[in-house]
Amino acid sequence: MGLVMRVIELECADPLKLGGFWSAVLGAPVEPGADGVHIAPRGEEELSLYLVEERGGQRPRSRTRLWLNPVQGALDEEVARLTALGATVVDRRWTNSSCGLALVVLADPEGNEFCVGSSDREISEAMRRFEDPEDDLADLDGLAPEAETSAVLRIEGS
Repeated sequence: MGLVMRVIELECADPLKLGGFWSAVLGAPVEPGADGVHIAPRGEEELSLYLVEERGGQRPRSRTRLWLNPVQGALDEEVARLTALGATVVDRRWTNSSCGLALVVLADPEGNEFCVGSSDREISEAMRRFEDPEDDLADLDGLAPEAETSAVLRIEGS
């Protein structure tokens, strides 16, 4: 027994228009759905995004946030791409300032917030630096990531 997560649903004013934004963000086509639009980045077998028209005063809008990480490239490059598509930066935070890992909170054109963290490549490089005894970072006390904790620091002025 068990569950498989298939869809994340977001309510919005204009599913087709917002679908164009998320299609560009995720690099996947917009497909019609029963009462909205469907975006499946890796096909129907994996997690997809479903955008539906707001249901009015039936219940408050969800505070759900998507958390995304670039597979290639760098966080700053991805944030530049997303803002060019219409996203706005809400907040920038360090997840580990000693090695440059960060998280950026953005909002889509309708104000739905989502987070983009450092890329897989940036995370791998940071981990390599902490494991390398020849790297200056490996010798600094208190800078290595802790196994079960994480801290988020705000970067003022960003």
